[in-house]
Amino acid sequence: MGLRYQPLAACMKLARASTKLIRAENGLLEIRSNDEPGYDHDGLGRRLGLLIEGAASNLLRYSTAFDNALWEKNSGVVVSSSATPAPDGTTTAMQLDLPGTAGGADGLYQNVGGLVASDSYCFAIWMRAVSGTADITLGGIDGPSTYGFTLDENWQRVWIAEPASGATRYPKISTAISALPASILIWNAQLEAGPVPTSDIISNGIPAARAADDVRLDPGDWFAQGQGTLVFDIHTAKDWAGIWRIVQLYASSLNDDHLDLGYDSDADQLRISLRKGGEPIVTQSLYGTLAKDSRHRIALAWDDDEVSVGLDGVVLSSPDGFAMPRNFTNIVLGSFGGTDKAMNGHLRNLAYWPEKLSNARLSELSTV
Repeated sequence: MGLRYQPLAACMKLARASTKLIRAENGLLEIRSNDEPGYDHDGLGRRLGLLIEGAASNLLRYSTAFDNALWEKNSGVVVSSSATPAPDGTTTAMQLDLPGTAGGADGLYQNVGGLVASDSYCFAIWMRAVSGTADITLGGIDGPSTYGFTLDENWQRVWIAEPASGATRYPKISTAISALPASILIWNAQLEAGPVPTSDIISNGIPAARAADDVRLDPGDWFAQGQGTLVFDIHTAKDWAGIWRIVQLYASSLNDDHLDLGYDSDADQLRISLRKGGEPIVTQSLYGTLAKDSRHRIALAWDDDEVSVGLDGVVLSSPDGFAMPRNFTNIVLGSFGGTDKAMNGHLRNLAYWPEKLSNARLSELSTV
């Protein structure tokens, strides 16, 4: 039996209770409406895939209005408007002129309270030099910063991540490392919980939120209960923490019949879980070491008494002797039940066969 292309495109459903900013084919950030898929592209217009993200919040207020009083400035620092188009094509970018002072005493920063000490937070901002190049430092209020960036005349989103201290945190832009004057353009600063920034969230006065992507396939008559093969072509996030999901197939509840494939970043392993009648049948940790910010192909195949997973050409299988559930009515991609544990990466492609392919074929399909 062959590959079924059309049903996967026709049966995909995405729910998201907010808008989302995605880089379009023209290189500009564009708004995607509620429930509209976010097909992402790189700066050259090449498609990266469907970006599946969990819920996130920009903890900064006035993320693009750097002339607002909430953005504090050291002496000699000047913020002004700019006619240069921002990454979204608007004229909302602003110019930041830094006099160049050792120790980071020439910065622009915003006071952010309420962070949890020792939890990881990331600070991201779009930046470019007005002309030529410029050396910029991010961070450094609570101590010396080692995060230096060299900018050119192209927009780039630079970011840092570190645990919050017990003191109030101030995301800061300065020239602490170089101590050289710099004139740069800036747009949309973002501070959020977690080890890596997600897609842009613009705030205007209060912290702003983006809802999770709930991506599902509707298992209609194209889906063969009891057996099948799914091959995921994904590009992983730049960083992660905890457990995130690749796919979940389940009946009415995740606590009942389910087949779950996820990644435990703490153990650095893929994990499968199979339940039937609410009882665990298979819970197995596989090999791991999924590289961050990298492309991978992962094959998941099952029939009545075996589950197999292929990664990088290596296939591991569960013990046999069970009967696979035949009542999967939910197929969720890239998150736990469509709510959390999102992979925060790109789904480049998804292929399906209505049968369990051989291990030799799984080996081929799981090799990039």
